Amino acid sequence: MSTLTRKLGVGAIATLSTMALLGGCAADPGTDDGAAPGDGDSSQGVTFPEGEIGPAEDTDITVAIPFPDITMYSMYEVASAKGWYEEEGLTVEVITADNVAAAVSSGSADIGVESAGAVIEAIRGGVEIELLSGHYCRQNFDFATQPDIDSIEDLDGTAVVLAGTAGDPAEFQRARVLADYGWDLDTVNVEIVYPGPDSATWREFLVNDRVSVIPFYGDDRPALEEYGANIIIESVQNWANDFHLAGSDWLAENPNSAVRFLRATMKALDLITAPGLGELPENKDEVLDIYEAADFDVADLRVQDTPWVLDGHLACPNLYVDEEAWDITIETQSLQPLDFSENVDLGYLLKAQELLGIDNDGVTGDELNYP
Repeated sequence: MSTLTRKLGVGAIATLSTMALLGGCAADPGTDDGAAPGDGDSSQGVTFPEGEIGPAEDTDITVAIPFPDITMYSMYEVASAKGWYEEEGLTVEVITADNVAAAVSSGSADIGVESAGAVIEAIRGGVEIELLSGHYCRQNFDFATQPDIDSIEDLDGTAVVLAGTAGDPAEFQRARVLADYGWDLDTVNVEIVYPGPDSATWREFLVNDRVSVIPFYGDDRPALEEYGANIIIESVQNWANDFHLAGSDWLAENPNSAVRFLRATMKALDLITAPGLGELPENKDEVLDIYEAADFDVADLRVQDTPWVLDGHLACPNLYVDEEAWDITIETQSLQPLDFSENVDLGYLLKAQELLGIDNDGVTGDELNYP
C-alpha cells in the first residue's frame, strides 16, 4: 500500500520551486486577448474566446494546501519540474495553511485545496471564495481495531475514533463506510472521542488500548501491524475528496491565469496516473525522481510495485467536479442542501479541459478494491 498519505494541516509555510516566467503582459479584460463577459462561448457565468486564451494576468500564483505531504504536493511538483507552469507564464508557490479558505479569501493565497465539505460550508457561510475544480475525486477509507475485536458486538462499551475534532464532516462518511461493511456503530453502545487532528495520535490511542477503532493512513500501517491491530476495512469510495478553490476577486480579475494553472496541473496528473486507474504507473521512476529532487524521502516507494504507489487511484486527471460530486458530498457528510447551479461556475475548468481535448467525465465503477 502507498505511503503517500494525507495528514491534517500545520501552519508552516513551504515553497515550491520558483520558475522563470514566459509570456507577455497581462490581458486587458474585455479585449480579444483576455476573458471577459461577452467574449466567445459561455460556460455558465464566465466566458472565453474560442480557441486559445490570452496570457496570464497574474503570473505569480500562491497555492495553499492543508498539510505538507507528497500527495498534496505531487501535481504541483510535477508540473513545476516538467516546465508546464513555465509554459503557461506562471510562477507557482505552495504554502500550507491551517485554514485554507481563510487564506484564499484574505488574499494570502490565490488558489487553495480544501476538503470538499469544508469548501461547500465556506461558500454557504459567505466566505469570498469560489469552487474552481476538483482536486482528488476519490477517498480511501481504512480502519483498524484492537487485536481481540472481531465483530461489531465486540465494540459495545468501548471508545472509537471517527475524526480528530468534533464537527469534522468526515466523521459521517466514516460511520457510513463502517456500516456498509457490517460495523454499524448505531447498533452498539460506543463513545465517540476526538483525540486531535493528527492520525499519529489516533494510532497512539489504539496501541495504548485507549480506543477500539481508528481510521488510519498508509504511514500508520507499519506500527499498526507491529502492534497486531486487526485491519477490518480497506476501501476506496468514489466520493470527492478535495476541491480546488480560488478567491472570488482574484478569479474575476485573473480568468486566464486560472485556466492556465488548471491546464498545467492536469498535464501533471496525466503523467502521474498513466496508463490508467488500477494499473502500474508507467512513469513511477520519473515521478519519484521529481519528488526526491524536491527533498521528499521516497526510499520506501522505490521498492513498491503496486498500482497504488503514487496514490493515483485517488485522482481524476481531468480535475473532475460537477453537480453530482457536490450533491454526493452533501449527502455523505450529512450537510444541509446547497444549490450547485447558484453557487458554482465551472467555466474555468471546462475551458482548461477543452484546450486539452478532454471532457469533465466523472468517476466510474462502484468501488475500487485495494491494495
